[in-house]
Amino acid sequence: MPRPIPEAERGSLARDDFRRTLVRRRFCTADDVRDVSLVPLAVSAAEHAEYQQAAVRIVAAAMAAFADRRDPARFAGDTFQRLVQSLPVTQPLIAGNARLDFLPTAEGPKLLELNFVGVGTTARPHQATAALLDCLPQLQQWHQLLRPTAAFGRQLARLGCRRLALLTKDNDREYVTPWLDRLLIQEQLRPVDVLIVPRREWDGFRTLDGRLGFRGLPIDAIYPRELTWRSSIEEGIDCCRFFLESGSLCLDHWGLILVEDKDLRFLLGQDPTLTDLLPRSWNLGEQPADLDCGDLVLKRRHDHGGEGVIVGPERLPEADRDDWLVQERLRGPRLPIETLGGFSGTVTHDLATHVTYEYDLERGELTHCVVSGYLARYAPAGDIVNLSQGGGVIPLLVERPTPEPPR
Repeated sequence: MPRPIPEAERGSLARDDFRRTLVRRRFCTADDVRDVSLVPLAVSAAEHAEYQQAAVRIVAAAMAAFADRRDPARFAGDTFQRLVQSLPVTQPLIAGNARLDFLPTAEGPKLLELNFVGVGTTARPHQATAALLDCLPQLQQWHQLLRPTAAFGRQLARLGCRRLALLTKDNDREYVTPWLDRLLIQEQLRPVDVLIVPRREWDGFRTLDGRLGFRGLPIDAIYPRELTWRSSIEEGIDCCRFFLESGSLCLDHWGLILVEDKDLRFLLGQDPTLTDLLPRSWNLGEQPADLDCGDLVLKRRHDHGGEGVIVGPERLPEADRDDWLVQERLRGPRLPIETLGGFSGTVTHDLATHVTYEYDLERGELTHCVVSGYLARYAPAGDIVNLSQGGGVIPLLVERPTPEPPR
């Protein structure tokens, strides 16, 4: 389980210096300072290896399930899933980024959510860890920051992508957090030329001779940050088809919505050994009689991301019972922290792993999968199951591997 790095090891962190460094690192702006823990967490080298092994197993099973679920004869989903099944898959390689949300427990990590569309590479939270290392450089002797954008950049180079179109909403600049994310992704993926293209400018895309272009510039791949939620995909389904038929690689292919399923038991159909990584789940009404509502998490089956999750519901639904799933409520680890915003006390936290992957559809083989970074969020009250109950970010470092002695 990740451990807090004690002050004797990390040194004292000056709040004003940290605040200024967070702004310089674009974690936040000077007039919108977000809360962040002053106490970092460390993932040991052994734990990192454990999460890496878990990620390979989970992503391999999810990709195999995606290959199956594309076929309506093999998977009869809801109306939205059937719409997604109609999207073309012209690329032999499914590639991009994923985020696997875990809860560290005494029995090991438990997978709570998996997300493959639109949430894979978040640069901004890792800026908090980078800012902390700027202020406490002595930590770098034994610890390192893993950046998802670094692994993503290596993937783009491996795939021969020189220019990437990052598809965004029209109002990205109205909200500080997503706009900082876009700027950091653009900056950290260099030398790949990342074009941030808001939806109002999508009419500048054209296809010619099986290749996508934007205002005369050839586009090797698209990276959707828009059309990543159910309503946006439904309303923009023709745009999805246009991009998928353009001849350019679509990273985080929209079809992967088919495996963003709250009922994680679908993974067991591909790999039965994954039971050790999953919380216990039941169809509504099948949960053990000795579990009351406070011991459960209620989920609407096909809602995207953290939507449709109720922790410890007051009562269970009576209507549309097939639309719901119940899981055991897992209690998150507790630890004392102090934050930039002045909070001091005991909190719970989760742990998300960012993963960069590639799956060969024709061979049915996961050809690349690496944990490319971590994200930890804390909640000052209650526990975290599947979504953050308020709170902020905890800087998270990974222990450097101990070098093997010379032979």
